[in-house]
Amino acid sequence: MTDTALDTRLVAAIAEVTAATTPRIWGFGVGGTLTALLRAGDALRRPDLTQRVVDLITPSLTAPPDPTDHLIAVEALLALAARRPDLDVADACRRWLAAVRHARPAHPGGPRVHRPDLPPWRSTVWVDCMHTDGPGLAALGHHDEAVAHTIEYAAALQLPSGLFQHGYDAVAERGNGVAWGRGQAWALIGLTDTLVRAYDDRLAERLTRLVDALATHERDGQWSTVVDDPRAPVEASVAAYLAWAVPHVIDAGLVDPAHRAMADRAWAATRRRLSGGALTVSEATPVGAARDYHHRALGVFPWGQAPVLHAALDRITLEEDE
Repeated sequence: MTDTALDTRLVAAIAEVTAATTPRIWGFGVGGTLTALLRAGDALRRPDLTQRVVDLITPSLTAPPDPTDHLIAVEALLALAARRPDLDVADACRRWLAAVRHARPAHPGGPRVHRPDLPPWRSTVWVDCMHTDGPGLAALGHHDEAVAHTIEYAAALQLPSGLFQHGYDAVAERGNGVAWGRGQAWALIGLTDTLVRAYDDRLAERLTRLVDALATHERDGQWSTVVDDPRAPVEASVAAYLAWAVPHVIDAGLVDPAHRAMADRAWAATRRRLSGGALTVSEATPVGAARDYHHRALGVFPWGQAPVLHAALDRITLEEDE
């Protein structure tokens, strides 16, 4: 084994911690947690990890329509159905598609607003939406819609630097201007998972600018919770997501292979921060002013464990293939 390879015991420890978290079904960032547990169940021959996903998802499969249906993790449903064909995920996928298509922009050509029913956020668009709409539409075969939705979000959220701002007021047509660390991961994953199924030159160019911008703000394999603010504290989830996502972007031929060294440094930094398979990251973070991001509570959360488990599984797989 190489110096950076993990043994299955550490992968199992990461999986145990991940399985013990309580993902909100459905909430932003849940899909990665569920697909990581499914992959771990396969790799470790642990049907209990697969069953954990079944137990989490099953109550939602036949639920009545809900305003949060746009957060249903389509990729997790499809991954589960591939392993458990006895589970019918079609209705949940239909609810998700209806919710996404029902969302309307505040202005023609603008990004779609998902929660006009929620007074504090009735006109808010989150960067988190980048990893839900485009990838889900593409996974279900609606490629033109996937590209169109992703272009709308990216046009509103991507800053001139290439980084993405956390939130955008679709009525005022103004963003909060904060390059939230974990938000860069949502944009990166959203662009990548859309592009691998529905390639578009405009989105590919935006992805390149994002990864190049992230490279300029690296701090020895780590990034600040406000990426372009060196005074902000390090946010561990950013490195974990880049350690997972960047190699896939490179393997898809979407960005410069030279960025693989950045992903390797991100993984090394993530490993240094692991404690018994757990990675401490910031709590759920609302859209706010730049200073609001500096003082978030820390803990072990589903959205922090997901990239660690995926990245670890990727490296075990690579080691076994060598």
